[in-house]
Amino acid sequence: MSEEAPRGNQQNGPGANGPVPGEEAVVPVPSGPGDHPGHQELGVDDILRSLSARTAQPGATDERLDAERDARSSLSRFAQSRIRSERVYGGDHIEVVLGQGSRSVRAYQLPAQDIDLASSAFLPPANYPSVLRAAESLRVILVSGAPGHGKYAVAQRLLLDLGHSTLQCLEPGADLTRLDEASLRTGHGYLLQDRAPGDPAGALSAFELQRLNTVMRARRCRLVVTLSEGLGPGDPELDRQTLSVEGPPAPRHVFEQHLRWWLGPRRKGRADELLGAPETAGLHTEPNGADAPLGRVAENARLLSRSSGAPADAVREVGQQASLRDTHAFVKWFNGLSDLQTQCLALATAVFGGEAYETVAALAGSLGRRLQPPPTAANLGRRRDEAFTATRAARLGQVNATLVSESVASRHGGAPAQVVRFHDPLMASRVLRTVWEEYDDLRHELPAWLKSCAGHELATVRTRAAVAVGFLAGLSFDSLRTGVLQPWAGSAAPLQREAAATALAMAAENPELAQPVSDLVHAWSDGDAPFQATSARTWRVLRRPGGLHDDEAVALLHTLADTDRAEVMEAVCLGVTDSLAGSDRTETRDVLALLRQWVSARDPRRRSVGWLAFLFSAADLLEDAPAGAGTGTRRRWPRLLALAAHDPVRQRDVAHLWDAVLQSPESYTTACQVLTEWARAVDADPSGRRALTRLLQAATPTPRGRHILLRHVSTWRDADSRATRTAAHLLSHFDSEGTAS
Repeated sequence: MSEEAPRGNQQNGPGANGPVPGEEAVVPVPSGPGDHPGHQELGVDDILRSLSARTAQPGATDERLDAERDARSSLSRFAQSRIRSERVYGGDHIEVVLGQGSRSVRAYQLPAQDIDLASSAFLPPANYPSVLRAAESLRVILVSGAPGHGKYAVAQRLLLDLGHSTLQCLEPGADLTRLDEASLRTGHGYLLQDRAPGDPAGALSAFELQRLNTVMRARRCRLVVTLSEGLGPGDPELDRQTLSVEGPPAPRHVFEQHLRWWLGPRRKGRADELLGAPETAGLHTEPNGADAPLGRVAENARLLSRSSGAPADAVREVGQQASLRDTHAFVKWFNGLSDLQTQCLALATAVFGGEAYETVAALAGSLGRRLQPPPTAANLGRRRDEAFTATRAARLGQVNATLVSESVASRHGGAPAQVVRFHDPLMASRVLRTVWEEYDDLRHELPAWLKSCAGHELATVRTRAAVAVGFLAGLSFDSLRTGVLQPWAGSAAPLQREAAATALAMAAENPELAQPVSDLVHAWSDGDAPFQATSARTWRVLRRPGGLHDDEAVALLHTLADTDRAEVMEAVCLGVTDSLAGSDRTETRDVLALLRQWVSARDPRRRSVGWLAFLFSAADLLEDAPAGAGTGTRRRWPRLLALAAHDPVRQRDVAHLWDAVLQSPESYTTACQVLTEWARAVDADPSGRRALTRLLQAATPTPRGRHILLRHVSTWRDADSRATRTAAHLLSHFDSEGTAS
């Protein structure tokens, strides 16, 4: 592995750092795991204290990444594509990359809710049985039909009926020539919606379809492409693979089916009330009495299911939300909001949707104070005797948002909360984009406001602010790079460097920014310690399409790990922890291999970074226990233990790392603390105790290693250890194996 990584454009480095006019000071945040208040220089003791805090209260990384995924789901390129295609991208989805580098294709995995909807609420067209029979022998299926006849719903149901339980939707305009065997997941079904003239996918030919058929068959996959109106394949030889949707179901039946599905059996009375109201007919018919497109009908049913008022009011609200899909109507709506405070609430909901109303309203107020001049003798603002009239419900109604009861993910498990969200997930990206492109005064203040929000006491608020900065960087990279990203990256405050990494990951979703992002990360790696620390937090963006290949990204992290600067060491630890928190198997493999290399290195600096990074990940990352584990209650295992339990190769990696940290005098004490927390985590879970025992058996191949381990395990026999059952199981196992010493 190379010791040095290629370097980028130097103009993006520390020399480009500069103040932002009118910037507010970042609000200090309380000290917590991984946070170091003030700007004092870090030492290794600070890192160890941070590691101890994570050991005692794991889950900080998962909590932050959950908030990041939620924020990105409404601002991602998939969500933005809805502006053009009127198809819901985003929500609780998992984005994936098929292939590598410039030959990659983005996709997102349909969540379980979408799969259930397609399975339970689907109404087939009249000719669906014949379409399904014809599709059985095909691996690439082209679905044609008139607009509004439900081609996309048919495509989903075809894949499910043909045995593909995991579905991935390719990004609009995906180039199908980039799909090959290596990029596909065995048994998955793939969807490409509304192939349109001029799209790379529109260049299909008989030869290309034959190639795709071969590729899909080899991986037991299928691809379904829905065709736009009047767009045939263009080659008579392709007719065999083109299936037409005919005899679509009546829109009113689709509307009822979807409404009842969304409301569920417990709200049957509400469904009957809405369906019985005459006003509801306007949601599945056009003003001239014609049938409405089925996609719009299904979306109207979803929106109506979230209403709580009288049927007439609920229908009117849905109609208002639907009208905002038109660009001119959207701008007119934003201009027509009653006052500055309500406009600020709309913008705060776009950025911080998913947070509690009180938090979002307070952040909206801080933006309003930036935009509203302070009271003067000539402008006293609100009179002292003026009544309060703007209720929460009224303000949320104006901005087309609502309060949603959600189980908010946290390190302590799900917690119920009333959070603010737009009725239509599309609204978030549209509000931010419209404000940035059309409103000069707001655009001037927006970066400084987001920078101040990134210093909020709540980690989830800080994360959402950083994601919004990344979204805006995708629209105006140079402006956000110099005004926000550079100051954050060069900051002495770890939380600002973390914000820079989060923002850059969001900006990297734009393929056109691949090279500028790559140059920026490399330029930071050539800077002083704060810039190097930020580069270590952002190394993963180089693995994205259009960036560096995986081995070059790993080489950059390897180079940065050769350090004795505590802030860089901690950043490498956090960058590794972020990687191991993800679901990318290749990335997990590469990172664990890198850790094994570091903990075995002769270089003491990399060796220290290696054991610290492993123990950071081991202490902080959690995962739901495998199915069937425990006693039926929700239990969480250390993620690396769960990984080792279902993957023998990864078990060898994790076992090697435990062997190294337990036998090293410099890491032994900290390793014992983390291992004790693992033992406590599975103490009440028989399957967890067995998994930990198997792992530690593999981690102690030598008598010396077993002696060190069992000496520490014996301390758990004390009742105060909260790991007595784990200790008994481990000691019994080693005794029965004749390996105890």
